[in-house]
Amino acid sequence: MKAGTFLGIVFKVNPFFLLLMALAFGLGQLLPALVLFVIVLFHELAHALAASAYGLRVAEVELLPFGGAARIDHVLEFDPKIEIGVALAGPLSNLLFAAVLWLWQTAYSPLDHNWFLFLTRANLSMAALNLLPGLPLDGGRVLRSVLIYSRGLRRATETAAGLGKALAVGLIAFGLIGSLVFNYPSALMAGVVGVFLFGAAKRESDQAVYVFLRYLMQKQLHVGQRRVMPVRGLVAAGETSLGDVSDYLIPAFYHLFWIVDRQGKPLGILTELELINGLLEKGIHGTLYELVEQRSRH
Repeated sequence: MKAGTFLGIVFKVNPFFLLLMALAFGLGQLLPALVLFVIVLFHELAHALAASAYGLRVAEVELLPFGGAARIDHVLEFDPKIEIGVALAGPLSNLLFAAVLWLWQTAYSPLDHNWFLFLTRANLSMAALNLLPGLPLDGGRVLRSVLIYSRGLRRATETAAGLGKALAVGLIAFGLIGSLVFNYPSALMAGVVGVFLFGAAKRESDQAVYVFLRYLMQKQLHVGQRRVMPVRGLVAAGETSLGDVSDYLIPAFYHLFWIVDRQGKPLGILTELELINGLLEKGIHGTLYELVEQRSRH
């Protein structure tokens, strides 16, 4: 649901966020929930401003129970360092908010003590939750960006999304045990967030292959835009499938593949774009040897 536009960015509210608000109203916590809404908005604005600082355009921001999602007209997976910067901007903004509150409380006119504690805990909790290392949380995006260099784009996305599911299950368990066993109704909110987080993490996992396909389709354009890219060389046996080799592709690099037979004798060299074209033409079960033979025939 569209909530409004600010600085050319469309802000939307996810139905699950509204469900969380309704739950807060039922528990007599509507005002604190509205304050949380403002904190989430502040968090997402930080992401948007960070993206703008990198020269990226933010099309829209959707507010979610655990934070939000900024739709950026750029494939951040292609630039892990930029993705880390944009991801960390949200939690850092909450930590800054908490620090300013503390300075205001100690040096100027103090807020009501209960509100001061609520605002401080809300910002610290928002930062802590989003720094957890699982997609789609900000910490998960940082983790993926780090893992990309050792596991490649697809496997890094699957790993970070799997951790996101595990974190969601933990939140659901905490919510159920806290509310049913220890009679702590507020814990139920953690369970609701966990349910939504699990669904979002599952979508990230399901979309891992599509993220990789987007990488394949846009890499040639990306090379043209960057003009100069660092090269990463790999050695692979000729019978290796194209799908297996694709796991080693790292977005920040342009890859060259030295193809050898089982005795280590060189068969040829393939470029990343040749591999991508081979994947699109032959699928993941095609082999490097087929591409080498195809090149020799031409």
